[in-house]
Amino acid sequence: MKTAESFDKTEKISLWEKFSYSGGDVASCITFGAVSSYLSYYYTDIAGISIAAVGMILGVTRLIEALVNFLTGVAIDGCHFKRGKVKPFMYATTVPLMVMFVLIFCVPELNARGRVVFAFFTYLAFCILYAINNTGYGTLLSLMTYDVRERRVLNSFKVFGSGTGNLLVSFLTLPLVAVCGVSGRYSFAPVALIYGILSLVLLGNCTISCRERVISKESRRMSLKESLQCAVKSRSWILLCIIGACVMVVMILQNQSIIYYAKYVLFDEKMATVLLTIYTLTQLLAAVFMDKVLNRLGNRNCMMLGFGTFLVLTAMMFVCRKNLVLFCIFLLLGGMGKSMATSPCYAICADTVDEVEALTGKRPQGVMTSFMMCTMKAGTAIAGVVFSAVLHAGHYAAEAAQQSPEAIRAIYQNLFWIPMLIVAGCMVLAFFFKRQPVQKQAEIV
Repeated sequence: MKTAESFDKTEKISLWEKFSYSGGDVASCITFGAVSSYLSYYYTDIAGISIAAVGMILGVTRLIEALVNFLTGVAIDGCHFKRGKVKPFMYATTVPLMVMFVLIFCVPELNARGRVVFAFFTYLAFCILYAINNTGYGTLLSLMTYDVRERRVLNSFKVFGSGTGNLLVSFLTLPLVAVCGVSGRYSFAPVALIYGILSLVLLGNCTISCRERVISKESRRMSLKESLQCAVKSRSWILLCIIGACVMVVMILQNQSIIYYAKYVLFDEKMATVLLTIYTLTQLLAAVFMDKVLNRLGNRNCMMLGFGTFLVLTAMMFVCRKNLVLFCIFLLLGGMGKSMATSPCYAICADTVDEVEALTGKRPQGVMTSFMMCTMKAGTAIAGVVFSAVLHAGHYAAEAAQQSPEAIRAIYQNLFWIPMLIVAGCMVLAFFFKRQPVQKQAEIV
């Protein structure tokens, strides 16, 4: 039995497979984008769940999701099924994931405790299934090719898919809610059903069409301790895990704050659709040139330039917060900076897997990818708690037509000041990245 990696460096990935891989992120970001942008609002303003209970639900479930991410990565490294290392995890979870996605937007008419219990367990089930499925999808990038440049092209397709999914959610969700005409606590359910069916088709096609080409030399199963000991030899991977958590805090805080900003600062809830569309459109624009920028600047310089751009332009957003035109321009340009800094995360993680293999001869891609995703999910949990805590401290009143000055300041803190502080720290961490990944020559067997 051959244990050497089987990889033909001359083999190119077809355009159909690249678009199929991109479609997987369209599906993931439709579900994740709908949850991150609208679930908090749905729970507080439509389902009638208190802001404190929402913070508890989002925080606890996302921490559990982060743990499941990591455990899934451990399982991926320890298994090799006939269909591959990661694809069986995607096959098993795609359908139930979409079912739970619809259910989280269907909180029934119950008493206060019943609504909290229903929301907690349906969202917990969604998070667990999403963690398993998305860990498989995220690890797939490191298994499709060993060629760094080809991987960066794949990452650009992934970024394009991510931007497309988020753009669809941002642009269509509230108009679709209005078109469907369902009022009350089930107003988001028809839209969730539409998104669920679309995501099922795209994610299913991704799972079927994408091939795993890279097979590790390591034939024996590595222990978790051994995998982590190998992983920490990459300084860039450690920094990436920390930065990944931080950027998720920033993304969730801003995504959730935009709808509150539109409703209570601009007094036009429909503007949330425009602002969220602009915010996510930047991912599509970044996908056009991301692989070229990475090849030219390298991982470190690309991240530092992106974070610096975001920092400056977010400050300008605050200065122009009452001028909608200038606010939208700075939101678009700042989002470009954010995308430049954060979109390559999975490609960079795959590069660090190569680095670890070059240093140790072992390739713990499942543990390394899932641990990075684990820290990112921990970031979403932290963001949920921070977001709710800041609004609660500002005496936010969900039923009020107009918020107090303290509540408006709390919205500004979540939208501008906390993200700026976090991104400044990320710039410092990014400085210590390696300039270029280790390019390991593949063996052809």
